[in-house]
Amino acid sequence: MSAAPQKSYFNLILGIAFLGYGGYRLFTFITGAEYTTFRIIIALGFIILGAFDLYKFFKNHPEEQ
Repeated sequence: MSAAPQKSYFNLILGIAFLGYGGYRLFTFITGAEYTTFRIIIALGFIILGAFDLYKFFKNHPEEQ
């Protein structure tokens, strides 16, 4: 008997936090805040990291035999 793999809720929290922070930065940029190109790239990086963490949390794990 093997136990079902446990989901890491740390990935869920990180994903939501990264998406929220990156989204907030892009939203303020779109609404008129002046950012350097580097800060915009960092905001996009946070969004990508957040999406990847959420993917890791929600992907289906195949059952081990």
